[in-house]
Amino acid sequence: MLSRGLQSLAVLLVMSFVVYGLMGLMPGDPIDLMIAGDPHLTAADAARLKALYGLDKPWTDRYLLWLAQVAQGELGYSRLYARPVAAAMAPALANTALLMVCSLALSLAVALPLGILAALKPRSAFDHAINLLAFASVSVPVFWLGLMLIVVFSVTLGWLPAGGLSRV
Repeated sequence: MLSRGLQSLAVLLVMSFVVYGLMGLMPGDPIDLMIAGDPHLTAADAARLKALYGLDKPWTDRYLLWLAQVAQGELGYSRLYARPVAAAMAPALANTALLMVCSLALSLAVALPLGILAALKPRSAFDHAINLLAFASVSVPVFWLGLMLIVVFSVTLGWLPAGGLSRV
C-alpha cells in the first residue's frame, strides 16, 4: 500500500511538471493578455505585474515555488472569485463528500448482493448476465453515463435536479 502511494505521488509530480512545463512553453503570458485587453496599461505596468506574479523568472523556478506552496496547502488566489482558491473550494467539499458517501453506499448496496448471488450460481445465466453487466459498466465512459443518468432521472422522470444540490 505504501509503494502504491509513492507511485501515485511520483505520477502526480511528473504530470504536474509536464503540464506546468507545457504551459510555460506557450507563447505569451496572462499579463500580455491583460495588456492587449486594456490599452491604458503601459510597458512599465506590465513589467511590474510580471515581477509581482513571478512571470519574469524561468518556468522551472516558478514550478518549484508553486510546488512548495501546494505542499503547504496554499493553492493560490482566484481572480475570478476574488478570494483564495482554498476558500472558494471549501463550500463544495461538503457536497463532494456527501456525493462520495452516497455513491459508495449505493454501489455496495447493489454490487454486493448481485456478486454474492452470482457466486452462489456459477456458470448460470444469472452469473453470465452479472459478469456482462460488470464489464459493460466498466467500459462505458463516465462522462457519457453521467449525462445519460441526468437525462433519465432529471429530464425524463423529474426525480432529481439537473444540476446542483437542490432545485431553485
